[in-house]
Amino acid sequence: MVTVAKASSVSCRVLIADSDAAERQRLTTVVEAAAAALDREIVVDQASDGTTAMALWSEHLPGLVVCEVLLDGLSGLALLRRMKSERTALPPVIFVTRLSRESDRYWGLRSGAHAYLAKPYDDEQLRTRVQTILDKGADAPPERPFP
Repeated sequence: MVTVAKASSVSCRVLIADSDAAERQRLTTVVEAAAAALDREIVVDQASDGTTAMALWSEHLPGLVVCEVLLDGLSGLALLRRMKSERTALPPVIFVTRLSRESDRYWGLRSGAHAYLAKPYDDEQLRTRVQTILDKGADAPPERPFP
């Protein structure tokens, strides 16, 4: 599924991967709000599993990936590893996941994710993080595994 948020600035492609359709729509709404705040046009690709997410990533090379760690077919962590093995320059990745232990967050960030939010998450916190990444791209400072 692809959605387009209309605005007047440079286009960016965002990949959202989550097995739950309602959650994909919520994430899309938050990402579109972040883009609108920057007056940016974005295209959102949605995947319901890791295998589809990898195919969409390979085909479109998005500027941002927002995904659940617990994906069917290919986990979010495995997706990130595969992306690293295929390209030297990676887009920022935000994990928004049901895995909420501090050790999960640590390993998610250590694996190369820019941000890690446990569900249930605050839409405003996610919107702010997405907005920073859309504004600065790969130069956006990543979260640290420990504060």
